[in-house]
Amino acid sequence: MNNQIKILTSSLIVVLGLFVKTPVIAQEIYIDSNCQRNQRLEESDRFTLTYKAEFQTQGKTYWLYSGQYIDGSPVVCISRPGFREAKPVNLQQLQSGYVDKISKDPRNRTAFLVTVRYGNGSNVPTTQYRLNLSAPNQPRITRLRSWKS
Repeated sequence: MNNQIKILTSSLIVVLGLFVKTPVIAQEIYIDSNCQRNQRLEESDRFTLTYKAEFQTQGKTYWLYSGQYIDGSPVVCISRPGFREAKPVNLQQLQSGYVDKISKDPRNRTAFLVTVRYGNGSNVPTTQYRLNLSAPNQPRITRLRSWKS
């Protein structure tokens, strides 16, 4: 009887083991306020990468990416692949609120839709912009719509 219990217990452990998944934890990417990647930054000096997309314009490949500071404030950046020639997108509308969402504009391969919330809590002004990066050194921004969320 004891051997049967041991066999059943061992079988149960093996079967349960098949359903246990080891969590996969991706290493977070950190950038500084100048958009440079740096994994050695202290928490108080770093932005955690929250969005990154690649796009092409003028025959070159670029990245648009965004990082979030511990208080939620953003830095929106543009660079060449591998964080080369990285710099903040110098537009006050993007750097002064909280970036809720960035997505590629389905109607324009060099533009992105960026939703910015200007405050915390409920009933705060929120604006969606189109960020046109057809000329990466001269980004253009257009306000699409605003609401309170």
